[in-house]
Amino acid sequence: MGPMLISSWETREGVRFLRRIGIRRGQAVMDFGCRVGRYSIPAALAVGEEGVVYAVDKDADALRELGERAGSLGLRNIRLLHITPGRRLDVRSESVDAALLYDVLHYMDQNGRRRVYMEMRRILRASGLLSVYPKHVSTDEPADHFRSLSVDDVRREIERSGFVFQARLCGTLSHDEGLNQGCVLNFGKREEASR
Repeated sequence: MGPMLISSWETREGVRFLRRIGIRRGQAVMDFGCRVGRYSIPAALAVGEEGVVYAVDKDADALRELGERAGSLGLRNIRLLHITPGRRLDVRSESVDAALLYDVLHYMDQNGRRRVYMEMRRILRASGLLSVYPKHVSTDEPADHFRSLSVDDVRREIERSGFVFQARLCGTLSHDEGLNQGCVLNFGKREEASR
């Protein structure tokens, strides 16, 4: 699959998909584990100049590439955040409208995922959206720490971390250097967890 097709998805279909899951103009969105920005770019277009996208990754080279790509598209609303494992995000509590955990959870063990869920709960506003693309579970190209987990297992794990399942939305999603059919799970913060 060529870069032209991915580029078209990022600036058109990806933007429409993110709006469908609930991303709106003017919002603050976090793309956690963003790599080269396959979701940061469409999120930046979806929120517009009034919004901001926090593109978070531990790979400085990938963030540099994202910065160059964003610049070539004239996007000035992407904030690159380089993190190291175990460190708290440099983002204020309850300041983010939506957090994307897309195709990233399989890199973490259960404790690592729990820490990420808790951090997402901290940064999300009370009405915030947590959207998860649980790629690489047991029935979808199983990999790493997700090999023995089903989508329902991931859903329960997130619910136990203070979130309430809201919806499952499917469509064409970016994965590595290509596109595939996939589904994301949307969650809201559980009321008692946000106090």
